[in-house]
Amino acid sequence: MSPINKNIHKISCGLGAGVSLLLGACSLSSTPNYYTLASSVVAMPSNALRVIEVLPVGLPDRLDRMQIVLQDASGKSQLLDQQRWTSTLSAELRDGLSAGLQQRLGAADRYRSGSTTTLPVYRIATDFSHFDVVRDRSGVNVNVSATWTINRVENVSGTTATVQAKRQVACRMTFNTLANTNSLSEVDALVGASRQSLDQVSNAIAASVLTLEGGTKPTDAVCS
Repeated sequence: MSPINKNIHKISCGLGAGVSLLLGACSLSSTPNYYTLASSVVAMPSNALRVIEVLPVGLPDRLDRMQIVLQDASGKSQLLDQQRWTSTLSAELRDGLSAGLQQRLGAADRYRSGSTTTLPVYRIATDFSHFDVVRDRSGVNVNVSATWTINRVENVSGTTATVQAKRQVACRMTFNTLANTNSLSEVDALVGASRQSLDQVSNAIAASVLTLEGGTKPTDAVCS
């Protein structure tokens, strides 16, 4: 096609020409597919209400976006613009942790409501230095490295005032989750593996909360 004809073709597309032969060339890109880390969780039995505050999570800027980021073994990253999270990845992780911990602990998250309570409050700060989806020779893996601290803050009534007593536990864990691409598309498999990874972190954090109540430390995390 000559340069003149190319320019005419571009102008026709911009004007929304109704010629059927131009419709394919002028068509817009397909609508992105959206995914969430929310998953169904079976609640752990609990006889007492707990109050938690799940703070916004830390996440490297290279990952904190709506597009799913797929890396290769060399470290090269690809943004899957048509495959996106329903919100930024850090928001997905925080909301997923909150939902998972509420179900596992029989808890209420007061982070957004700011409601007052006389119950002990477990303030949970989590940092993901890695939540990377990597394609290598073994397949697609989700590589996770997370640290968290939990402060149990409770009101202790004194004779003249009410003071806050704090107890704290700090933990870390690192693991890989292999995506099952045998029966699923690569994207569906990596989303499933990401949910499974977040569930594993939620389980460990829930166990850490119970540690502050005299329970045993989580087996798949290092805590102090």
